[in-house]
Amino acid sequence: MRVFLIGYMASGKSTAAKKLATKLGLKAVDLDAEIVKSTGMSIPEIFKTKGEKAFRKVEQIELRKWIEKDNYVMACGGGTPCFFESMDEMNTAGVTIYLQMSPKAVVDRVQSSKEERPILKGMRADKMLEKIEFQIKKRNPFYTRAQWTINGVNLDMDDLVGMANHSK
Repeated sequence: MRVFLIGYMASGKSTAAKKLATKLGLKAVDLDAEIVKSTGMSIPEIFKTKGEKAFRKVEQIELRKWIEKDNYVMACGGGTPCFFESMDEMNTAGVTIYLQMSPKAVVDRVQSSKEERPILKGMRADKMLEKIEFQIKKRNPFYTRAQWTINGVNLDMDDLVGMANHSK
C-alpha cells in the first residue's frame, strides 16, 4: 500500500502522515526529509544555492525512488504534484489524498508555527494571504486530481483511514 498526502504548505501533511501510518501499520515518509537526507542540504539551502528547477528535479528522483517501494504513507512537498508527471505517477502507484485548507487557515498556521517557511519570510499577514491565495489557485488543478479530498483544518483521522483503505 502506498498513500500520498498532498496539499499546500502547513496543511498538516507531515503530522497526518505519521498518525495515518501508525494507524495503518505502515512507515511514515516525509518527501522533504528524504531530499534533505539524499542531498545533505536543507530545502531552503537547495533553493538558494541551486534554484527551484534543480530542487524539483531532485524531488522527482526521490519520489520515483519511493514509488518503487511499498507500505508507506508519504507527506509530499506542497509543490510535488505540480511538476513533471508526479500527480499521474502518484495516482497510478497508490492512493492520493488532498488535505485542503483555505488560504486564511494556512496563514494562521504559518504565523503560529516555529517552522521556517522561506517563501513567506518577513511578509505581513495581508501580503502572505495574497501570495498563498495566488499559489493555491495556481496549484489547485493539480491538487484536485487527487483521488480523495479532505478538510485539513479539523482533520478526521477515521475518515483519512477510510480513504487510504479505498482507492477510488
